[in-house]
Amino acid sequence: MCRLEVPPEALEQELLRRPAVPVRSPVLVEGDSPAYLTITREGTDGPFRLGTAAYGPRAEELARDLVAHIDAWGFDRLAVPRMTVTPVDHASTAGHVIGKPESRITLTY
Repeated sequence: MCRLEVPPEALEQELLRRPAVPVRSPVLVEGDSPAYLTITREGTDGPFRLGTAAYGPRAEELARDLVAHIDAWGFDRLAVPRMTVTPVDHASTAGHVIGKPESRITLTY
């Protein structure tokens, strides 16, 4: 995992598919194969869609992996996070628990 920075002139010349975040878009890399997040718009007034562009011998596999991450994020992004703070001796519930000397902080989605 790394980040891709694309200079404005490369975007203007359309040398590559537009990264989701041109100044620091997330990239999966394995050997000489990168896959990065892209963003496109459906029509002139349509919604924006995240996608992927991938290159190299492992392009297809990395693109599938990145799309799986996009799908997982899209599915879970409407979840409302909840933080519960309980005394240290209280039984913790499901979720991510952060132990403190005097309390437990439980994060659930």
